[in-house]
Amino acid sequence: MEFNKLLEYIYQRGSANFKVKLGLERIVELTKRIGNPQKNYKTIHVTGTNGKGSVTNALSYIFRYQGMKVGTFTSPHLVSINERIKINGENISDEDFIQTFLEMEHEIKEMDIKGEDYAPSFFEITTAMALKYFEKQKVDIAIVEVGLGGRLDATNVIDSDIAVITSISKDHVKTLGDSLEKIAYEKAGIIKKDNYLVLGNIEEKPKKVILERAKEVGVKKIFEEGKDYYSSNHRFEINQNTMDYNGVNVGIKDLVFKANGSFQMGNIATTLATIEAYQSKFNVNLSIDSTRKALKEFYWEGRFDYSEINGKKIVFDGAHNFSATEQLKSSVGIYFPEQRKIALIGILEDKDYINMAKIFSSIFDKIIITTVPTERGKHPELIFEEFKKHLADLEFISDPIEGFNKLLLEKSDIYFVTGSLYLVGKIKESLFNKDLVI
Repeated sequence: MEFNKLLEYIYQRGSANFKVKLGLERIVELTKRIGNPQKNYKTIHVTGTNGKGSVTNALSYIFRYQGMKVGTFTSPHLVSINERIKINGENISDEDFIQTFLEMEHEIKEMDIKGEDYAPSFFEITTAMALKYFEKQKVDIAIVEVGLGGRLDATNVIDSDIAVITSISKDHVKTLGDSLEKIAYEKAGIIKKDNYLVLGNIEEKPKKVILERAKEVGVKKIFEEGKDYYSSNHRFEINQNTMDYNGVNVGIKDLVFKANGSFQMGNIATTLATIEAYQSKFNVNLSIDSTRKALKEFYWEGRFDYSEINGKKIVFDGAHNFSATEQLKSSVGIYFPEQRKIALIGILEDKDYINMAKIFSSIFDKIIITTVPTERGKHPELIFEEFKKHLADLEFISDPIEGFNKLLLEKSDIYFVTGSLYLVGKIKESLFNKDLVI
């Protein structure tokens, strides 16, 4: 089977023409058919409106620097689908991707025969592939990022050892609910009996919903930011940020990490609280020195991701919802308060682009609006009309590649690509393939 043919086959299962049904019935059946691989290694399950990808990947860095074999499953990908499934930070190869699918293909077809309601979706297939691949690779631990919400997300087929909820804010309101409490209920659905639970910086009302769920299912121990752990002494410098961690049993001063953004201090603290939870649950000690070395190398691609390309200073940031847009504004104020800044922005139509436009317009001196290359970004002119209410120096270029090339022709101190991870991925892919003029 050719890799591109396989991608075409599974991508069509995520298209608008393919029926997606919320619920765990299909993923439970699919994983059962392939031997429930998720039961054969330790797992950490990570959800949250923002920060879950950063925490998932920071955990991966730390565990593998401890000498462990670590599987990670994340979404979406930026450039290649292989990014979603990793062992010790290395993408699954095309060959292993094909082979893992082939080992499941018969079971998928058997489910397809039962009818459309039973046919596994794109995300269910890739989730099952990740879980199967981790078993084949004999990982010591898998860190699994939720795709959407938690309770009904395909990743919730795992019976995790540790559950992590990084943050609660409004996003995907049509699916998860229009209040923080409703969204918290969906994300709290990942909490399992005997879990150790780690909570990031979460407001009291949604936190109450989470704690009620934790009590209901029988959580063993809870680590709350602000109560049990926190970060302090924040020092920001591009690609070399520093903070102190103050935990339940551990205090670490002067931790240095590459990952940029005002939001990363909280994410790193939540990561280290999760490490403490792991140590407590399994009665092990992990090396602080190795943790320091891991975090010194940690960065998260596409999240206040700073590069210098042919003398141009560029930040890629997937500020994909209102909360992330506010975080971007905070980060820009910290790292580049006085510099001239212009941006290429694309926003999905199902996001809160009305309020996001206000924030973005207050950050940048000029903005170029473009198309997000996905089904949910077909009408960028709607986004452009909204931005016109807030910023005079505004331009619309439908093609994102043309938009990026035009962006770099402008005179600016810093250039940004933001608004959607899909847009960030498209530009990064084009840079890799040398389709852009720089």
